[in-house]
Amino acid sequence: MKHVFENNSPCLAMQAMLLPLIEIAAQRGVSSHKLLKGSRLFYEDLHHSNKQVSFLQVAQIFDNVHKYLRHDGVSFLLAQHWLFSQPNAAFQALLNCRNLFDMSRVLQVRQAQIWPLMFFQSYSSAHARHFVINPAIAQVSESCMQFMSEFLVASIDQLCRWRFDMVSQITVKLPYIQPEHVEQYQAHLKLQYHFSQPCFMVSIPTSYLYRPQTLALTTMRGFYLQQSKYSANNVGFLQYVCSLLALNPKQSATELSERLGVSVATLKRKLKAHNTSLQVLKDQLQKQQAVIHISERGCSNEQVAQQLDYADVTNFRRNFKRWTGMTPSELRKLFN
Repeated sequence: MKHVFENNSPCLAMQAMLLPLIEIAAQRGVSSHKLLKGSRLFYEDLHHSNKQVSFLQVAQIFDNVHKYLRHDGVSFLLAQHWLFSQPNAAFQALLNCRNLFDMSRVLQVRQAQIWPLMFFQSYSSAHARHFVINPAIAQVSESCMQFMSEFLVASIDQLCRWRFDMVSQITVKLPYIQPEHVEQYQAHLKLQYHFSQPCFMVSIPTSYLYRPQTLALTTMRGFYLQQSKYSANNVGFLQYVCSLLALNPKQSATELSERLGVSVATLKRKLKAHNTSLQVLKDQLQKQQAVIHISERGCSNEQVAQQLDYADVTNFRRNFKRWTGMTPSELRKLFN
């Protein structure tokens, strides 16, 4: 069974990300003391191979990067270093996948070993596959979310260039306004990106999902998957709660707390400690499903309301406006 960890659980091995991040910052005149400020970590700690950190510590460091290096494109540079220096078996299995669809399947079962900070839910439409991405452990500050999103998008961009020689057909929708350092996006990304979107989503045309990767050794994919099953496959608190809600979106706090083996009061306290609530998570799930139905599948309001189990279309429209700040019709215009 997967181990569910919380934002204060010291169970993340992040040296492959944090040490290069500190070096990149130092090259730009920002000391390790500044970058680690408030994290309760010392630079020397990260040189211990068995040192594990909590997500709260990692998020604090990402916020510090935004404070001191927001215009320097550090997230994009870090992605390049991280991508080409991954020794773990799960990542090697990913590199030996036959195509992007195969990669998405490996990510589903080994995501916590490869990139434990965020998780994705997959949806299909007539001509594409869409991956909606959310924080896996806790809701974070806007600056932290932007850093994690930039890092992940840059990793996807670099991976698709390296292994498939294909990236411009991928579209990324980002849930924040255009940043001041947009020139860093222009310099580092070849994929298509759009800001101020209702949710964080990566879309890949179906035909490109199955484009073969010539460098892949599928026998090694199986070997590395077998090797990686002996490593911890932890899952973040929010990811686990969201997976339970996806099975039964209407379940009450009492039902959910029983599934988690805690009291209702403890569930509410844990959700608050992770900067969210049960209603917020339910709204997030419904919002993202509604956006997929409207923008990618071309469904009418009546069809979406039925899919989301609304008896009243007016009530659905009202909630959609509350979730996204726009009406379903305004969203359709956004994508036309």
